[in-house]
Amino acid sequence: MGTSSFAALAGMGMMALLIMFVGGILVAALVLSVAFRLVVGYMPSYLRSLGAVLLTAIAVVVAAVVLGLVMHGSASGLLSGAVQFLVGAAVINYLLLAQNGSQIGYGKACLVELVYMVIGFVLALIIGVIMAMVFGAAMFGMH
Repeated sequence: MGTSSFAALAGMGMMALLIMFVGGILVAALVLSVAFRLVVGYMPSYLRSLGAVLLTAIAVVVAAVVLGLVMHGSASGLLSGAVQFLVGAAVINYLLLAQNGSQIGYGKACLVELVYMVIGFVLALIIGVIMAMVFGAAMFGMH
């Protein structure tokens, strides 16, 4: 039995999603390290930043599921963004330590999270514009 073309395309799509997911996490950890460097003054370990990104992602998914069960509509989406910010700052405060080994404080962690989110938004905007230009040129036949 041969593989259908639909199954091959689905497999290629799943592989592309996996690569984008892993690449996104790796880039997010790098952006978090840079944001921490800008606010606190030194670059944390990349593995610690990676752990903070993964732990934040897991905690935000759990919080979003709970909020989705409790609230319905657009209010849960807005509240989910606030929860992501607060949970991210808590994880940064807990995992990314100052040079002397102490926690940086929740206020600085909020500032790191804010800078991290702004850098992420700007990167997403730049990537979106580039993709729109590439796929727009491909769709309209421009060379």
